[in-house]
Amino acid sequence: MHFMEKELSYITPEGYTVFTSKFLKNRGTCCKSACLHCPYGYTLKKHGLAFIDAKETDAELIESIMNESGPTLVDWRPFLPDNIKLITIKDTICGLLLKNHIVIKHLYLKPHYQNQDLSREMVESYLFI
Repeated sequence: MHFMEKELSYITPEGYTVFTSKFLKNRGTCCKSACLHCPYGYTLKKHGLAFIDAKETDAELIESIMNESGPTLVDWRPFLPDNIKLITIKDTICGLLLKNHIVIKHLYLKPHYQNQDLSREMVESYLFI
């Protein structure tokens, strides 16, 4: 069983309990509290996505996100310095993207964010506005 199928919450390094999108979806309706993993799109509509330029010094974080998100790994270094971005929602890093000047070439999401409809097209709509 994939961990997202059984895990309903987790504890952050700061000690907060965070409900996963699986837990929130099982509730059946959105509570409109801007939950970090809202599967209904409310948090995304309210807070949007933000992007941080990644640097060579972020190598450990970049590789961690890429490894967590699945088997499709590419060499990210050629995308530096301008075409690799960390993606955040509510000031929390949820993934990264590798892009050229007009499209996202590769999108990597941390596991807890993979069930929130953060498709390549959705992320592009925030990035290229």
